[in-house]
Amino acid sequence: MSTRRRANHKKRLPIMTRRFVPFFTILVLVVAGLATPLGARDVQSRRFLPANQVDMAALVPPPPAVGSPAFKEQMTVVLWLQRTRTPAQIEFVREELDVARFASLLGGDLLEVDGIGLKRMIDSAIDEVRAEYDALKGKYDLPRPFVVNDAVHPVTDNRPVASYPSGHATRAVVHARLLAEIFPKRREALMELAHQIGYGRVIAGVHYPVDVVAGFRLGSAFADAIIAQPAFVEAVKHIRGVATAAGGQ
Repeated sequence: MSTRRRANHKKRLPIMTRRFVPFFTILVLVVAGLATPLGARDVQSRRFLPANQVDMAALVPPPPAVGSPAFKEQMTVVLWLQRTRTPAQIEFVREELDVARFASLLGGDLLEVDGIGLKRMIDSAIDEVRAEYDALKGKYDLPRPFVVNDAVHPVTDNRPVASYPSGHATRAVVHARLLAEIFPKRREALMELAHQIGYGRVIAGVHYPVDVVAGFRLGSAFADAIIAQPAFVEAVKHIRGVATAAGGQ
């Protein structure tokens, strides 16, 4: 690839993927993952999101019925994005969704907190969030775009599980909101990346736009509930305080 082509390729990448990612920020998250023993999150089950804290049915009404005019509009958007998606977008939507996905926005700030505690707390909260919305997805049981229409060719996970609401969009917002409580100066960039991740699921051909909008709504409500929990408040104090105490010695 020529120098000019490489430069143009970089310009097409989402802004978050072009930011410098210091090696040590990724290293901290890798070490955090290795330091979390199997089953550790099960011990903390339901610490951060007690059951039924969010009225999901009120927040997320039924999706358009398959074959209805509203549903056909959703499918039209999926097919149009499939025709226009770029290699850079495909690369972006294939990235894993976890704490490390947001590391490029945190930079050296990550070294100022307890990285292991941070990852454990967010992973536990995300597990609890997933347990909540899975039941709602099963209730609505909207088939994925590629299940309904053979013309849709997904470029990421193509499991034929329920589509509505988007769990990916839900978790992306929760990740961003919880990280923003610890890194408030990064809030805007974190939320921007979360929204790009959510809409990327439509580009990938695995969700409809309505799935993503519902996921954003759920993610925001889940984050509100988690942030209000005493267990979360205490976890944030520990995550911030460990590094501060060490620096003062």
